[in-house]
Amino acid sequence: MRSPTARISLLAACVLVVSLVAAPASSQKKGFVKSLDQRLDRDVSHLAGSPSSSARRHPVLDNFRLVGHTNFGGRIQDFGDVYGHGNFAYIGTRCGATAQGGYGVGVVNISNPHRPRPVSRLHNPLYTRAEDVTVLNVKTPAFRGVLAVVGIQACFDSGHEASVVPGLRFFDVTHPAHPVLLGRYNLPRGTVGCHELDAVQRSDGRVLAGCARNLVDHFTSNGRDAVHIVNATNPARPRTITKYTMNADPEGGVGCLPFQFAHSIRFENGGRSLYVSYWDAGTVHLNISRPASPVEISDTKIVPPDEDGDNHSMTLANGGKWLIINPEDGSPLDCPGESAFGAFGEAYVYDNTNPRKPVFLGTFATDNTTSTRTDGIYDVHNTETVLGTQFFSSWYSDGIVWWRMNKHGSSRQLGQFVPPTAAGTPPLVWGVYPDHARDLVLASDITSGLWIIRPKGLNF
Repeated sequence: MRSPTARISLLAACVLVVSLVAAPASSQKKGFVKSLDQRLDRDVSHLAGSPSSSARRHPVLDNFRLVGHTNFGGRIQDFGDVYGHGNFAYIGTRCGATAQGGYGVGVVNISNPHRPRPVSRLHNPLYTRAEDVTVLNVKTPAFRGVLAVVGIQACFDSGHEASVVPGLRFFDVTHPAHPVLLGRYNLPRGTVGCHELDAVQRSDGRVLAGCARNLVDHFTSNGRDAVHIVNATNPARPRTITKYTMNADPEGGVGCLPFQFAHSIRFENGGRSLYVSYWDAGTVHLNISRPASPVEISDTKIVPPDEDGDNHSMTLANGGKWLIINPEDGSPLDCPGESAFGAFGEAYVYDNTNPRKPVFLGTFATDNTTSTRTDGIYDVHNTETVLGTQFFSSWYSDGIVWWRMNKHGSSRQLGQFVPPTAAGTPPLVWGVYPDHARDLVLASDITSGLWIIRPKGLNF
């Protein structure tokens, strides 16, 4: 998919280089940071425009069975994350070929996983993207049913970045074929919005939603705009509980892309802990027993041994005894020819027995991850766990990777699914969700949509 958005991004980057001498320093920095937030679009454009040895007509099915697939009839060619709840899958969307966005979150009936059937959309405004979504059962005095929380971000280069209202949207999806918008949590116009999110209902009844802002918002606020913790107990009237930031210098990072910002968040311990994946600054564990007063428990930095430290996301495993960190390190594409920055990002595992001092245990990487090939993106993106010590990771051009680790930190690959090439672009699998009720894995590919697969011989 060679999108006009990506081509514009490349042109903008070229214009930026030419105008460095004439442009004010603040404009140079803002333009450069914006181009970094568009790096995935640039990478997609690069991959679509060059021959790829990773292109294939048929899927790779190593220890997996292909169960079902939908690309929404080809109407959408720019997908985001995926989430499963009951008989339905929810798949986010990005800005598309014209940077107009507005595709919404696709809702798919997977009661017959061999024939997934799109049934509705959770709408987002034109010129915005709805990449990330989470769905949960909620029971409060204000709302009883199934709640979907969607992150809303502005589309770069739409020409309307200053006018759209980003933030969070709350939908009643008790009847998924007929979703109802309940409420909005709005961020200021001119900001980019909630890049990744999470939500939880705690044992005290409160529903919390979390929003992680992205690099541009972090940069323009000098590190202040990072994480919002929102009270969504009444999803029709969400309100801010508090904002958290490390006050990290946005330009104080290391490696190929030396920036620091809050990339994603995840609630754990029934909503009494919050993990913030801070690009280059570490994975921060917060005690939010009192959500208005987060307390830092630890900050796990993967540098060293990693040379880039691009903490993208995390998950807990082995009953909370392990912490998995996923660095989104695309150095071979982001900094071509710079051997000092190494290869792609591998998964890091830490012994989390003492949450105050996680200890490095081991890593897992595919063969392509340790290379510097440029015909695909071969870094880990997200990881989810089953049976404590077995993992399914979305790995961009390496698809879905099934792997495990033992208590000594030794890891090995158990299987792999790679979808066929779509629209001339190598696979770019973004999201992964284990469907425990059916022993299935849901996967979202940026260019080809929702894939449903089953690992052979594994009961979740």
